[in-house]
Amino acid sequence: MEHDTDAAAGPIGQPLTNVRWDRLIRGRGRFVANRRHPDLAHAAVVRAMEPSGTITAIDTAEAAAVPGVVAIFTQADFETVCTPWRATHGLFAGASVPPEYPLARGEVRYVGEPVALVVAETAAAARDAADLVAVTLDARPAVVSATDALAPGAPALHPHLAGAEANLHYRIAREAPATGGTRHTVHLTLSRVAPQPMETRGVLADYDPAEGTLTVVQSHQHPHQQQDIYARHLGIPEHKVRVIAEDVGGAFGMKQQLHKDEMATVCAAVVLGRAVRFIATRGESLLSDGQARDHAMTAHADVAADGTVTGLSLSDVCGVGAFGLYPRTSFGESGQMSRLFGAPYAVGSVAFESRLAFQNRPPLGHYRGVGHPAACLITEAVMDKAARAADEDRVAFRKRHLHTLANGPATTAAGLVLHRYRMAECLDLVADRLAAVPAPADGRIRGTGLACLLELTAPGSRYYGDGQINVTATETVTLRMEPSGTVRLASGHTDQGQGADQMLAQVAADVLGLTADDIAVTTGDSAHSPYGGGAFGSRGTAVGGRAAYAAAGMLRDKLIATAALLHQRDPADLSLAAGHVVAADGTQLATLAEVARICHFKPHLLPDGHDASLSVVARHVPPHDGMTAAAVFGAAVAIDPATGEVTVERLVTAHDCGTVVNPRSAEAQMMGGAMQGLGQALYEAIRMDESGQPLTGSFMDYAMPRADMAPPVEVLHLAPLPGDGFAPHGVGEAGASGVPAAVLLAVNDALAPLGAEITALPATAPDIWRAIRDAEG
Repeated sequence: MEHDTDAAAGPIGQPLTNVRWDRLIRGRGRFVANRRHPDLAHAAVVRAMEPSGTITAIDTAEAAAVPGVVAIFTQADFETVCTPWRATHGLFAGASVPPEYPLARGEVRYVGEPVALVVAETAAAARDAADLVAVTLDARPAVVSATDALAPGAPALHPHLAGAEANLHYRIAREAPATGGTRHTVHLTLSRVAPQPMETRGVLADYDPAEGTLTVVQSHQHPHQQQDIYARHLGIPEHKVRVIAEDVGGAFGMKQQLHKDEMATVCAAVVLGRAVRFIATRGESLLSDGQARDHAMTAHADVAADGTVTGLSLSDVCGVGAFGLYPRTSFGESGQMSRLFGAPYAVGSVAFESRLAFQNRPPLGHYRGVGHPAACLITEAVMDKAARAADEDRVAFRKRHLHTLANGPATTAAGLVLHRYRMAECLDLVADRLAAVPAPADGRIRGTGLACLLELTAPGSRYYGDGQINVTATETVTLRMEPSGTVRLASGHTDQGQGADQMLAQVAADVLGLTADDIAVTTGDSAHSPYGGGAFGSRGTAVGGRAAYAAAGMLRDKLIATAALLHQRDPADLSLAAGHVVAADGTQLATLAEVARICHFKPHLLPDGHDASLSVVARHVPPHDGMTAAAVFGAAVAIDPATGEVTVERLVTAHDCGTVVNPRSAEAQMMGGAMQGLGQALYEAIRMDESGQPLTGSFMDYAMPRADMAPPVEVLHLAPLPGDGFAPHGVGEAGASGVPAAVLLAVNDALAPLGAEITALPATAPDIWRAIRDAEG
């Protein structure tokens, strides 16, 4: 989409180019793999090749003889170096939570689990030696699916924790009274997917035994979180741990937890007293990265005689893998679902149950949306079924079930308070766009789907704070004006490619009457950025941007106060624009550089006691329960009934994200998320055989959308409301959350006249072909 830049407007709202792009396209990226370091050793991980069993022997003799090998570590070598961790959460008391270690300790529980770590002078030598480490296992039967894991007689992954249900990690439930009426039921399965950012996970750890300092360069979303983890578990004072996450080639939530091989690499650096780097291969990523989704869901809608939904209920089984991921845990996927199932609609009651099950698979982690896609998918599927049963237009049916804020904030069944809710506007916009898409004229069958998404954004402190997890929801920004009039901005937010640095620069520049190029931004360094929460939960602009806005306002007021004294003017009559202090009549009184130089070099020209400092700090604390945003997604598909092939002809979204700082970045976020949602809907699935062996070990087997599969995506942002001021909401996760539902409903809309239905995602061409053939009898 083309944008016209209004030179007269401030930077907020301008589609400016990301400040990092020029450096990146010139090959000047500062990723973990690019870091040069003297005395650098390289690590390779020896991984379990069986999904379940007891380790009876690890033979390292042949591997140790490979030239260049420095050391080979097993868990026994790290017992006194690193304390174990448990993925516990105070809000989910009573959960079965096993301890976890950098390397497998006596048992392996999934294919890909780290068993040993080889460190060598070159990456090639480390990999060659790792291939020679012989791990002997006393193998046991594996449980792969979450429903099988909870079945009577299933082998327990953690026998010492097993309760009445051997592999039950936790049960989240909310009861609701029965409502009666006609019951409509939907069964849906949402497959496991693998977040696959362009840059795989990587860590470079350097321990200096002389000073007792640890510096970790990591492809990660949360430097301060990692600083806390390494300090606590390695027994190093926190101020002596520095974590740097500068250029990160994508993360999507997967890089916000701790992976065992990352801690093992850091442990090796501490033991050896030198720098050690580990970079995951793509195959390792598919085996060992935190995965996502994995739901088997049954939903019911109870409908009264007049077609009104009086109650919704959901029963879900979610597979969390062999462990919960630390420190943020794996409760978030079902925890978010419990708050969001049915949330867009004012229905009588909403009941929810999700059982989280251990299984012989990699841990379930956070991935773009965290519970939103599953909640949106099952909610919209059961609402669609109720609308069809009532023989009512799907748009009209949804609109008469929306919340109303006519008499003040509305409250959902799960207790979410809606202060802002523009779902009806979004729904009308998307419905109109879908109606205008022409029907295919080549024998393919057409279907359209609509999905309403209530999105939780900018999480507050309650979830992690009350969970006793050291993750901050606040964001702090420091600003310092140089004598040149340019400004240095530092923030605890991080940039994984979403344009966070550019956003911060635009916000500060807009308030200060500067250009974005006048703001030098530092993020992603625990030693040089104020304490912050990094990137998660669509919080960048909604939390970090607000902190930058507040800090810039403080610095603006200081500059105006100083200029007013120098020019004998009323501060109320002054403003900042185009790098100048400007009077009410438009006269430019001084450049900001002139004011800055006086503050730095000639404070004697100012009255005694006047604060001429040009450094400020501002902190933004989001609402304790975060914020909500409304969005609607629409999809138009065409299906070839002879092959089952689906072509997504159009994706449309209308979204209320408040202030849009950079339209280009906001649209890119929505489009990128939409493609990930499209992958979940039609292509992506981590598959295993019944014994627990992965069947998707490379991109030859794990399908993701390609450029030629990408449909046109229209992004419609609702205009800010009068009086909004600077009021950004989240935008980063919506596309991945709403598109799977819209696409599945479009597919089933096309199949409905044939009597066919898809009940599992991804809806692949063979699945659709079989559904059509089964319907034909």
